[in-house]
Amino acid sequence: MAGATSERSEGLVLGRLLGVPVVLARSWFVIALLITVLFHGSVVRAAPGLGPVASYSVAFGYAVLLGVSVLVHELAHAVVARGFGLPATRIVLTLWGGHTQFEADLPSPWRSFAVAVAGPLANGLLAALAYLPLLLVALPPLPTLLLTAAVLTNAFVALFNVLPGLPLDGGRLLEALVWRLTGDRDRGTAAAGWTGRVLAVVVPVLAVGWPLLRGGRPDVITVVWAGVLGAVLWTGAGAALQGASIRRRAPRARARELARPAVGVPATASLAEALAAASAAGAAAGVQGGAWVVLLGPDGRPGGLLDPSAVAAVPPERRAGVPAASAARALLPGTVLHEQLQGTDLLRAMSGQSSEEWVVVDDAGAVRGLLLARDVVAVVMGPRATRR
Repeated sequence: MAGATSERSEGLVLGRLLGVPVVLARSWFVIALLITVLFHGSVVRAAPGLGPVASYSVAFGYAVLLGVSVLVHELAHAVVARGFGLPATRIVLTLWGGHTQFEADLPSPWRSFAVAVAGPLANGLLAALAYLPLLLVALPPLPTLLLTAAVLTNAFVALFNVLPGLPLDGGRLLEALVWRLTGDRDRGTAAAGWTGRVLAVVVPVLAVGWPLLRGGRPDVITVVWAGVLGAVLWTGAGAALQGASIRRRAPRARARELARPAVGVPATASLAEALAAASAAGAAAGVQGGAWVVLLGPDGRPGGLLDPSAVAAVPPERRAGVPAASAARALLPGTVLHEQLQGTDLLRAMSGQSSEEWVVVDDAGAVRGLLLARDVVAVVMGPRATRR
């Protein structure tokens, strides 16, 4: 159910293709509306006899056609990845195209290269298929317009996506190449990430400078789109560089070492008994102020955490008669981790729930500590990220 909720939160769930959920992000409707308005003039010039409703419907049909091209691009990624044993978790069609999410990273440069190149190849094939009728038969103006637009659009998407910078597919190709040559994926990500940032600057500069060099004036719409595209490229490249940094630091994140002292206490215990157990566990661990207290249910599983602010509200003389559960807050579902988890396995386990507190247990289910999300963030992203 959690996965379904996540898909719905991203937009409209269209269904499943090859077992992969396809989500239409809300931002897609923005670009569809803009394309409809911009393409409408071309439709009117190609078929002046059409009324407003029909001409706008055809223009919107082109927006849908472009969405289908993006979907084929993403499906190509998903199909090739599944052939390597890595299922996609969802395909999302967005304002700027789309993206495919996978269960894990591809384990080798060759597989990463193959998955990345599949998308542009699919668009190249679509461009060729759309061009074939134009080459073979004489068509009326309106079909000619739509097929020509499909050819140009898919050719542009294919060529633009192979530019060697993240987050584009060409960035993945460069990453895989450097990874193969050096044996270090993070070096490949760094090379492709910084190239992506160069592209993020070059694209808007060309949009302004190229017309000026030819003695013309920059088109305002083109400049705006180039600027926004540059911002998207810069952000995506930065995210990729941050991901590489996290991968380098991830092995330092070990649940057992980062967990703070904690003790498990039955939820039926009094507040005084729980605090005494916390004091004893804290003294054994050499921690001033006592250990954290995890309240255990009848089955011995962690169910709650003693809340310091709630404890402070109970006068000391009353604590012996107050149940510890009355001064506790419930743990979120799925916030129990095994003490052996570390690195990317630990990060993946924590990604399933947004929580600050995680109970660490051993093989027998006994409480071994309390892991705070900010401590993990400080290790994998640095103390400055924690402060932010």
